[in-house]
Amino acid sequence: MTEKLILAPVGDFPQDDAVLARALELRAASGARLIAVHFVDLPAGPGDIASVGSQMGQAALAARDKIGAALGRLRADPGQVEMRVEAGSPSLGLIDICDALRPGLVVMRAHQKVSIADKLLGSTTDRLIASGCHPVLVVKREAADAYGKVIVATNGHDDVERSLRCARNLLPSASLTLAEAVQIPPPLEGAMLRSGTDQAELASYRQALARDAQQRLRDIAAAFAPDVKTKVLRGAPATALARAARLVKADLIVVGPGRNGLIRRAFIGSVTRRLLRDAPCDVLVCPPAAPCP
Repeated sequence: MTEKLILAPVGDFPQDDAVLARALELRAASGARLIAVHFVDLPAGPGDIASVGSQMGQAALAARDKIGAALGRLRADPGQVEMRVEAGSPSLGLIDICDALRPGLVVMRAHQKVSIADKLLGSTTDRLIASGCHPVLVVKREAADAYGKVIVATNGHDDVERSLRCARNLLPSASLTLAEAVQIPPPLEGAMLRSGTDQAELASYRQALARDAQQRLRDIAAAFAPDVKTKVLRGAPATALARAARLVKADLIVVGPGRNGLIRRAFIGSVTRRLLRDAPCDVLVCPPAAPCP
């Protein structure tokens, strides 16, 4: 990562212990600087957050104590983490601080509480991913073990080489499997059936799609690194990737955000959104415009 900086937004403990644990793991693997940031959403004037006599100042001290206690539970050296407490809404403040610091990676917890506006306009995680400026690691479960098995997903048209580099830079010793899910798009399959295509022809077409995908994956893996495995999955991408992650007990799925151009700035793709919801493991989203961690 250009800045060698990992940003870990934390707010609720012990739920965010897993965020700090993963951020510390990646800091050790990549040699990055790590900042844990907490937002205090209270009315405040200039200098209040630095004044121990103000409500904001007391809240800031309490936040630092909570982060310190979490590091103690993780048996981590406090010197490995810079603590930063900011005034303001976590939803808006996170995007602002990311724009200011330009972290190479943001590590955050899944299923953050959201307001009615967030539900209508997209959660903080959605908006950060949709900005396309920062790789975002969404932590979905406790960090019991270091990342070992990683699935790097591609749809055959994205910049999967960037995702592979991100995964390798962050986790140099992890086992990488490059995977693509193939299916006949439902509208096309419906049109083929209406035109008289029989099941044997559909099966043959699926086999052709799988052969093309396998060759494409092998070419990418061969150009990237000989130790990268390849796997062709069958079915809807999000469902197939989540199923594969369960079968091989993967620790992480790496994926692009989906969608392109201006649309990506407002929304993330449906495959990414479903993986964030349904994947049994953590998910790293690597936008094509973001610097690789």
